[in-house]
Amino acid sequence: MSTEAIRPVPEDPPSSAVTTFWAVVSATALHGLRTTVDGMPMAPDVARRLLLADRAGEFSEILGECREHLDSLAELTEVEPLIGSIDEYVPSRSWLQVLLRDYLLVGLSSDFIDLVEGGLGASLTPASGSFGPWLGVGTGVRVRWDEEMRAELSASSEHSADSVFARKLVGEVLSVAQRLAAVHQDLCSVLTGAGDGELDDLSAINEVMAEVLSRHDSRVAELGLEP
Repeated sequence: MSTEAIRPVPEDPPSSAVTTFWAVVSATALHGLRTTVDGMPMAPDVARRLLLADRAGEFSEILGECREHLDSLAELTEVEPLIGSIDEYVPSRSWLQVLLRDYLLVGLSSDFIDLVEGGLGASLTPASGSFGPWLGVGTGVRVRWDEEMRAELSASSEHSADSVFARKLVGEVLSVAQRLAAVHQDLCSVLTGAGDGELDDLSAINEVMAEVLSRHDSRVAELGLEP
């Protein structure tokens, strides 16, 4: 399957796939909010703490809309610990890593959505009709965040620990994504448009993940870190 041509999904994907999708997005926003707040003690001054507060506000808005798609917390309760494990296994240990975490996760999310969005129906799309406002690339808080991150990167030439952090982070994210795909085959089929059985669905999602990793490596190298 080509990652450049995700086949459109049916108008009405299975309700279980829709619920799982929004549970995953909700859990991602929930832990994005948590790790942003956890970065407060590492922020060097009030201006940077306000930057974190503004980013936390964005996550709160995303979480609020996502929860409207969930009839109960059952599915969120199932996927939340798995997504939360990323933060536990790969914690941020510096102000730069707080900034890098969000930048890299937004990049991974943006690339994944870019590869599957053509096949997402209305039930798997935000009310605005696009994931663009949620990803916020090139606007508002995102611009300030990325400027701060690049300023921190340029302040030192020694970033071996940050390179390791980036590698561990993407490795854990992709591992979690693959486990979710294996357990929730109906969602995997909807996202890829393969629909020819579990093995074909998993093969298709693995192709998507390989492309996401390739784009991530290019993004990391552009920052001057080692992929």
